Amino acid sequence: MDVGRGEVVALVGQRWEGKSTLLRLAAGMALADRGEVCFEGVDFASYSRRRRARLLGREIVWLDRQESGLGLKMLDYVGLPMVMGRGPGRRRVRRMAGDALERVGVEHVAEKRSEELSSWERVLVGLASAVIAQPKLLVVDDLFDALGAGRTQQVGDLLRSLVQELGFGVLFGVSDIEAALMANRVLAFEQRTLKVIADHAPTQNDELALQADILPFPKPASAG
Repeated sequence: MDVGRGEVVALVGQRWEGKSTLLRLAAGMALADRGEVCFEGVDFASYSRRRRARLLGREIVWLDRQESGLGLKMLDYVGLPMVMGRGPGRRRVRRMAGDALERVGVEHVAEKRSEELSSWERVLVGLASAVIAQPKLLVVDDLFDALGAGRTQQVGDLLRSLVQELGFGVLFGVSDIEAALMANRVLAFEQRTLKVIADHAPTQNDELALQADILPFPKPASAG
């Protein structure tokens, strides 16, 4: 499995099938027992723990339902990626965070904390984090499930717009096949393998064609 810049890939799986584990491997949050998981051609296993930590939050952004907001107001929370290392000053970061919240349509939550947000607002705040970080890869676990048809269409349109504008790749996991249809490639678990069940250009509106490709999971160490 691979995810390219400007590509949106969905991983469909139910609980205990390994979906979240695979997403954590793709984000460099865990290391594979065998095989390789590479970021820009380099195996995560060859990075130091400190280097992997630096990648996460800047070049790779991880979003899931468990994001707590760290007790911060959303204006400060969204700006966190920019204060890691030698970033711009706090006033500029807050201005950038405000612009990111406005870009995704939730500027009204700037002074709120996570517990005050609706599920839909949490999704959009997560995307604002990606706007400000401008990563190379966005990995999302279960955040897009159960949004409903209208919201799914909205987040799909917004996500594709951000991908086109900023050029990052997206890998997201869902249990709801309806939510997966916002992707231009959809993979699903089948007996501990990944099957490509849809592969289409994001601008196509026709029914998704089924594919016959089977990708081993986890990837054997001997594979090319």
